[in-house]
Amino acid sequence: MLKIIKAYAIQMSYDVSDSEKTKAEQALLYFKASEKLLKKASDHLNIMKTPFKENPDMTTEDVMSARAAIRRFRDTVIENFNEFKVEAFRCVHIMQHFSSDTQTVKLMKSFITSVDSLEVLVNEFADLFTDLQSKDFSKNIVVSMESIQKECNGLDKIIDERIVNHIQTNILSKNWTDSISNDLQMKVEQKTPLILDLFNKRQEQLNELIKERGSSGN
Repeated sequence: MLKIIKAYAIQMSYDVSDSEKTKAEQALLYFKASEKLLKKASDHLNIMKTPFKENPDMTTEDVMSARAAIRRFRDTVIENFNEFKVEAFRCVHIMQHFSSDTQTVKLMKSFITSVDSLEVLVNEFADLFTDLQSKDFSKNIVVSMESIQKECNGLDKIIDERIVNHIQTNILSKNWTDSISNDLQMKVEQKTPLILDLFNKRQEQLNELIKERGSSGN
């Protein structure tokens, strides 16, 4: 138990420099911006996915009669994901400041891999438009868009549940007490792990007991 407490105390004593905290705050802004662009790109797919999915018997003639609008939709989809990629690059670039941290490196590798996978899916989506007269176009385009949205959902979880949480908890050392103290306009002067706090109190009690026994022995 003492070894665990000691290790916890050492971990809590790590100080992040002011410049690193500034970069971390900027990184949070970049990741939040990338999340918004990712959601925008993913939601936009529903404009075409819904009518195609609800009309599985759509004929080639139906597709060709709307080919101008369909191709404009394709161009907007590509533009949306390109905007996301630019913001994703900013995220990767700023997180290089924390490349000495193995956990950060691991998380960013997952992020980059997921963005790469998303790019492949978007390129495959764009390729489908080279043959609008394919009898399987309607079916294939729905499958393609659903695959993209599934990858978007996975990438969003990497950003929100893993990377953002890592930055807030391990780099900026933020936890639930920060939001509560802000809401109540209070400041928590010191956040001590509960187990360490209980240990210290128990140690104080033992010290007092030893002193009392020493006094009674005299």
